[in-house]
Amino acid sequence: MLQKLKSMSLKKVLPGIIIMFLISAGLLVYFGPDFITWVKGPVTFEDLTIDEIENQYVTMTFELTWGTYATQVTTTTQNGRKVSERDSMQYHAVLVGGLDRYLYSTEDLYWEFIGLAVPAKYFDTTKIIDKNSDEFFETYDLRALDKTMQITGQIVPMNDEMLRYYRQFFKEADYTDEEFAAYCAPYYIKVDSLSRGAVEIVLLMNAVAAILFVIALYMLIKALTGGYQKKLVKALKALGEMELERADSDYETASEPTSGIRIGRNYLFDCTTAKTMVYPFRQIAWAYTHQVNHQKYGRTISTTYSIMLFTEDKKQHTLSMPGQAICNQVIDELNRKCPAGIFGYSDQLKQMFNKNYDEFTRLRRQKEADMNQAQGFADNTYSADPNQNSNPYNV
Repeated sequence: MLQKLKSMSLKKVLPGIIIMFLISAGLLVYFGPDFITWVKGPVTFEDLTIDEIENQYVTMTFELTWGTYATQVTTTTQNGRKVSERDSMQYHAVLVGGLDRYLYSTEDLYWEFIGLAVPAKYFDTTKIIDKNSDEFFETYDLRALDKTMQITGQIVPMNDEMLRYYRQFFKEADYTDEEFAAYCAPYYIKVDSLSRGAVEIVLLMNAVAAILFVIALYMLIKALTGGYQKKLVKALKALGEMELERADSDYETASEPTSGIRIGRNYLFDCTTAKTMVYPFRQIAWAYTHQVNHQKYGRTISTTYSIMLFTEDKKQHTLSMPGQAICNQVIDELNRKCPAGIFGYSDQLKQMFNKNYDEFTRLRRQKEADMNQAQGFADNTYSADPNQNSNPYNV
């Protein structure tokens, strides 16, 4: 029995396990490299040359902008109409290696540029830096650059649209195509971001991948080792030393009115989920059919059926059923095999169960006594007697 139940549990959880493993693998493949980059930490942007910047994760001091070559606008619409719009990202042209490289170099260096994408939350600071930069280019007085911002982000390639704005910006500054190709790197720094997204998103997605992997691995190990039957075994052993063997025999000979529900001579087995439940008949107090109509726009679109089962400790259990007929079949079979159980629903029974459980228990015992008496009468009536015909209806 236990081996069969383990196999059933594995079949039920395996699709979910596979899905979680696939999602975890996909997230790790997509966001994993960025996570490794984040773990390694940023390098100093000012130490890099234009030939070394590609895909680098950098930290830099932003104090001078050559200008804004593009602005990203976010538009909010409602019912197809524009409600509002706001600037959500600014794209600045900044010097590769920082200003000091060009001011204090012993060589006559050409100014080399790269893009810088700054989110809206920094606009107050960039407004000051932009104003200071205009003043610096008029006076070349370093004291004008009295506002700085320390930023971190990954350097990524520009897409075609951004590159077009970038090229147009320098073309308006009288750069030739040759000068643009030589001194304007087609990359930009994504502030607070890695190549696949914001740092927070990258970390979150890697955390989700790790959690899904651990959950899937736990479920797989639990199914393979019989963990989903652990409570079943514990509950049966608590009833007696031989109870597990009795349940094993009962399971093999049990009827199966619907997939996952098995009814033996002494036990009801619920195998509809990965976690196997067993209910000794002598512990079943009450059971009835429960029907839920799912409606949409006032019309019933579907109906689900289940059996609400209550044990002697007043705990409620739900057995999912495929339809009304199966519910009736299960209830009828339980009613025959469980003399101390009450089957069927009424408001009076519900009130008695909730507010006067002693009376409900007395009702159960009375039903059990009546059924035992009726069974005893039937046994005496139909018992074989060597002195008379075994069929009492034969004359």
